[in-house]
Parts: sequence; structure tokens; C-alpha cells
Amino acid sequence: MKQKKVLILDYSVDQSEIPVIKQCLPTAIEVSSLYIDTEASFPDDLIKTAFTHVIHTGSALSITETAPFTKKAIDYIQKINAKGVWQMGICYGHQLICKALVGDHVVRSSPNGFEVGWEQVSFTDTATDLFNVRKQETVWQHHFDEVVELPKGSEILATNTHTKIQAYINYERKLLGIQFHPEFNRESGNDYFLKDRKFLEKNHKNVDAIINEGPSFDSGNIFFDFFLNQFLYTDDEL
Repeated sequence: MKQKKVLILDYSVDQSEIPVIKQCLPTAIEVSSLYIDTEASFPDDLIKTAFTHVIHTGSALSITETAPFTKKAIDYIQKINAKGVWQMGICYGHQLICKALVGDHVVRSSPNGFEVGWEQVSFTDTATDLFNVRKQETVWQHHFDEVVELPKGSEILATNTHTKIQAYINYERKLLGIQFHPEFNRESGNDYFLKDRKFLEKNHKNVDAIINEGPSFDSGNIFFDFFLNQFLYTDDEL
């Protein structure tokens, strides 16, 4: 079995995603990362580097607007998908993958507005078996946009009343998409909310009430371990 080699593509405006994701990954695996904010920050020859797993992070950017790197990101997603490399998308990254593989029409600003805080999602029977989670769990949310249509062959794993597609899996296309943020634990998640206090209060959110809450399970270890340990390649598959 080929050694796991992970690439993290960090689209966050404040370069905050790489460290919180790395803390969820086993130290024994090889991890590369790139902060993506311009066209130039997306190397033309990145496709030549063989990774077993690629993680696309969240971002304060809106998927409904074209970023300087959008065209290159879409091209890369399509090419590694064609190569059969497993990809995991988180929030913006999840939306970006669906935009790349299905089209612009599958992403939008949520009609339900801003979903933020420690919020409940409902997991399907498939998800409770895959992740060993309960039917209802509390996760870290911070998004305005959502996906409304998935690549063909996808199965929804989690949902709630705000955003129907909270998580999905697609074995044929080798995709795991998550609308919420499994990389944030109680400490790092609440630190982010405190740092974001002015913005949240501007959007009529009670930050002090939010930080009294926390996750109901270890989402970081569960989702990243599942992604890394289940989706392995033999040498013949690369």
C-alpha cells in the first residue's frame, strides 16, 4: 500500500486553516500545504505531484464570486478527479469541488442566511455506521453559501433545516464533502468566534452565548481519520 501523502489547499483569507487541520492529522503521514489567494499561488505543475489525498479548506470568500484563483482551482480539481485521487472539501472547499465537477448552478447564497455557531446536524443511518456518531450531533458552522446539487452518484450523510447538504460521500468520484468545519474543536472554534466578534455582532449574533457551547463529539479525529484510513491506494491505482 502506498504511503499516504496529503495536500492541504488553504483558501482562507487569514491563512488560518492549515494549522487547525494539521492538528487533526496523524504525525506519521506526509503533509504538504499551500496557501491559495492569487492565480500565481496555484503552481502550474502541481498536477505532476502525486498525492493520495487532497483537502480543500474553508474560506471567508463567497463561492458565488470569482476569486483570482478560481479558474486554476477548478482545473486542478477536475484533473485530479480524473486521476482518481480522493478529495475532501470543507465548507468553501466543498462548494468549490461541486462547482468544478457539476457547474456554477449548484452553489448559491443560502436563502436562510448566515449559519454560525455550534449547530446541530442530523446524520443518516449510513453516516452513523461510517463515523460511529449519533443521529444528532453539534458541529462548528460559519457560512452564508451552500450546495444545492451534488455530483451524480453522491449520497447525503448529514443535513439540517438550514442547509440540506451538510455532508456527502461519492465513492465513484472519490469525494467527501462537508459543509460544517470538523477541524475546529471547542477551544479553537471559540477562539475563532471571539476573534470574529465584531463581524458576528454586526450580523446580530450573540457571541457570548455562542462560546458557551461546543461540539458534541471529536469531529476532527473522526472525519479526517475516516478520510485518510478508508481511502487508500495501491501502487497500481496511482
